[in-house]
Amino acid sequence: MIDSTWFYQQLEKDGRSLRAMARAMGLDPSSLSRMLRGERRMTADEQDGIAAYLGVSLLEVAAHRRGERQGFAEEGQEALKTDADRGSASMPEGGRGTVGGRTESEAEPDNFYDRVRGCMKGTVTIPEGVDLTEPTDPEWAKVYDDD
Repeated sequence: MIDSTWFYQQLEKDGRSLRAMARAMGLDPSSLSRMLRGERRMTADEQDGIAAYLGVSLLEVAAHRRGERQGFAEEGQEALKTDADRGSASMPEGGRGTVGGRTESEAEPDNFYDRVRGCMKGTVTIPEGVDLTEPTDPEWAKVYDDD
């Protein structure tokens, strides 16, 4: 659900109007109004245009577009982690760095593949007695033979 209040507050804060924003984006004012009320879906280009017009980050617009703090996450997907969520890096007296209150060894890896490795663990269940390396059924093989 879109956070309509936030969008209208951003417009009022700078003394801007919905019509002026629609004109700057090349949209019909009623179309923009419906979009900000959640009656019409916002496209990625429109999201970019709103961020540029309001002078806020794309992440912030995306967050309020979804009505959540983390706007890039889709349903059933882990929310996007930003630097603000991870906390700032600090160095304790011992010289070992921490990130978000964790030691270096516990900190999340920066490599995408390291972060997603194992994310599907436990989602596929293979019934007991099933051998995935076993050859296919010989009867079905006849269907695909060219003879």
